[in-house]
Amino acid sequence: MSQAYTAAKRVRFPQTSVVREEPRRINGRLEATLRIPDVDPTAIVVIAHALPTHGGTMRTPIMAAIARACAERGWYALRFNFRGVGESAGEWTGGRHETDDVAAAVDYARTIAPGLPLGLVGYSFGAFQVLAYLARGDRVDAVALVGVGTKDLSFAPRALPTIPDGTFIVAAENDQFGTAEELGAAVPHARIATVRGVDHFFVGKRDEVGALVADELARVLPVPSHLP
Repeated sequence: MSQAYTAAKRVRFPQTSVVREEPRRINGRLEATLRIPDVDPTAIVVIAHALPTHGGTMRTPIMAAIARACAERGWYALRFNFRGVGESAGEWTGGRHETDDVAAAVDYARTIAPGLPLGLVGYSFGAFQVLAYLARGDRVDAVALVGVGTKDLSFAPRALPTIPDGTFIVAAENDQFGTAEELGAAVPHARIATVRGVDHFFVGKRDEVGALVADELARVLPVPSHLP
């Protein structure tokens, strides 16, 4: 089921070109920011960031691009910092307890938008935490992953966690932590959108990543009736 996509040029929706962003605090513990479209939101999306020991935070350009693309589709976009990152309390545990932070963010999102469908997006380390969250039996309405590496930080092959059939993954053609082709061979049951000509950090193609993620989520999450 592995499939290559050509990332489309970013399309802005004039109806939702104005958004605002508010600082939030999750359980008094995690720093977060909520992007709010200028229409009545029809869903909420939680976005989990990359490895903080290598610069990952909720404020990196790729996180902003994904949040922007989601808000343009008429959804709330909630980004958060894992424990010990930025202004989030606690200590970084290398992935042992960060899954609880994903759960806290999802629970908080449901209080912001009670009754609305919920999407979950993870980039790099955040993608692995999303998979760990789902492996616990927790459920959301839509999932999209970005930058799932088949190699660890030393570039050695890594064992991938369970990736449910049909999971949508945006992959970089030249990802140094596992190319799109290598990821497709490792998880042929996933749906892989390949972004050409970039490595793991998607420099120059981050808006295209956001568009791919938002388009995927829009297969499940409702968009305001006046949007495409």
